[in-house]
Amino acid sequence: MPYGEDGETWDHDYRQHFEGMAENQPGHKKFADYHLPRWTKHPLTHPFSGVFIDAPDFAYSAMKADSGSRLDGVGNHHGWSPAHIAAMFGDMGMLESCSEEELSRPAHGGKTPAHYAVEVGNAWVLQWLVERGADTTSPDNLGYTPEELIWVNSRNHAVEMEWLEQAVKGELVEKKNVQSQEYKLKRWQPEGMDPVVSGFLEKNKELQRMFMYKTGDHPSPYILPTDDEVRDKQDLPSSLVLRPAPKGKPAMPAALLFPGQGSQYVGMLKGCVDLPAVQAMLNSAKSILGWDVRELCLEGPEEQLSQTKYCQPCMFIAGMAGLEIMKDQKNEAVDRPQAVAGLSLGEYTALCAAGVLTFEDALRLVKVRAEAMQEATEVQAQCMCSVAGLDKPTVQDLCKKACEQDKETKDPVCQVANNLFPGGFVCGGTKKTVEKLCELALEKRAMQARVIKAGGAFHTPLMKPAEEELKRAVDSAKSRMKPPRCAIYFNVTGKKVPAGTDPAEFVDLMKRQLTSEVQWEPSVRQMVMDGVKDFYEVGPLKQIKAMIKRIDQDAFKRTENIAV
Repeated sequence: MPYGEDGETWDHDYRQHFEGMAENQPGHKKFADYHLPRWTKHPLTHPFSGVFIDAPDFAYSAMKADSGSRLDGVGNHHGWSPAHIAAMFGDMGMLESCSEEELSRPAHGGKTPAHYAVEVGNAWVLQWLVERGADTTSPDNLGYTPEELIWVNSRNHAVEMEWLEQAVKGELVEKKNVQSQEYKLKRWQPEGMDPVVSGFLEKNKELQRMFMYKTGDHPSPYILPTDDEVRDKQDLPSSLVLRPAPKGKPAMPAALLFPGQGSQYVGMLKGCVDLPAVQAMLNSAKSILGWDVRELCLEGPEEQLSQTKYCQPCMFIAGMAGLEIMKDQKNEAVDRPQAVAGLSLGEYTALCAAGVLTFEDALRLVKVRAEAMQEATEVQAQCMCSVAGLDKPTVQDLCKKACEQDKETKDPVCQVANNLFPGGFVCGGTKKTVEKLCELALEKRAMQARVIKAGGAFHTPLMKPAEEELKRAVDSAKSRMKPPRCAIYFNVTGKKVPAGTDPAEFVDLMKRQLTSEVQWEPSVRQMVMDGVKDFYEVGPLKQIKAMIKRIDQDAFKRTENIAV
């Protein structure tokens, strides 16, 4: 639609037709019948023509169109979230209102808000995303990470590229943060601007930053009234609904992983036994257990430390002590982890780390579990073996054959107990049957098939007596359990239980663990898929790290052991 006769006024008669137009001709849809926002019907040829639209209005028009302003069949085909729009416009007020998921969500082309911040040169946005733990490392569909895009993208000036490089590392200082905003404001000023206007803008940089980017401390021209003053003037009743708590920092993309029985050694806790928090735990443990954990861990003997009823409480305390060490090195990962998980006994350490159980309640459950499992191992001769180099269907078939060929044992048992890594399993069952399994596995050319030093056939039906006793203990502690502060990946399913879940929904997983297969490999893979970047093995030795090496090489490179 053209301008009016004066060359300046825009003609709003959308039903007229001029040569060259397709609309408003017979057989064509009338231009006025398109349900478009008003701003799309006006040319935006330069900064002083058309209708100015800021970030929130644009986001509303693009993503939240109702029946009165629908984009006539053209929807949000880019897959933008409000965080993408805010990153494009540099609007920090809008960005701060976005959810943690929106700050890392990829758009249709795989671009995260960090990509859009780099494309338009908004270094202050990129710095903010890095500080909040948003995803600033994933590549888009073309294979470019935000850091790589800094040098590939040709829209930015050299100084903007320098600021972006500092921002993606989280090293953009406050002074340069402000400079990047002021540089962007000046860069997009039209050429040939009147000196009076340019002088005014130069003097009011702070006001521009507040208006355009919602940054800075530009004072409001008037003092906003308090809630009480507003109610007094409007005679409104006081609200009984409390204001929501301030939004906390998002979780770090980190997982805390806790080893189980088998990682113990004489001398563990030596490096942290003098920490006040560890001393408090050891004193509390002595009154609960009736024996000295400190003495057994530091001095042995190894035979006693390896016994299930002693080993499991020691490993639980070692994991909790590892968290105290980690607080000095990686405090944010301890305070705000994305997930926790534990291998067998380590699951109880994970529950305590997630805030589901207090230290005392968790240790009492571990004590019941360990003593009940010790008793169950004495009912019948049983053991476990490690099998590596065969796939799971083959191992399961060999377990079945071992049970069929064991004629000496009454009611033989042999099954996969731990699914640890690709081609790596621990099997448990009656002693003669497991020994037969080792023979069959070696005949199948397994890389390894040997009986291991374990207290008994854990995570098999032979633990049924211990399971019944543990169920009663879990039920008695259920009323004191709290929703987890982060996601927990349970052994039984290998799947995530989200933060804030009612404990009543997952206590059954705690009860079933003793007689169910441990899904450790699926747990690690699911954590990777859920966006966990850094893995911390909190406890003695490096068995979990060795397993992750065989599960995911990228995860292994970002796995760190917190030695105890």
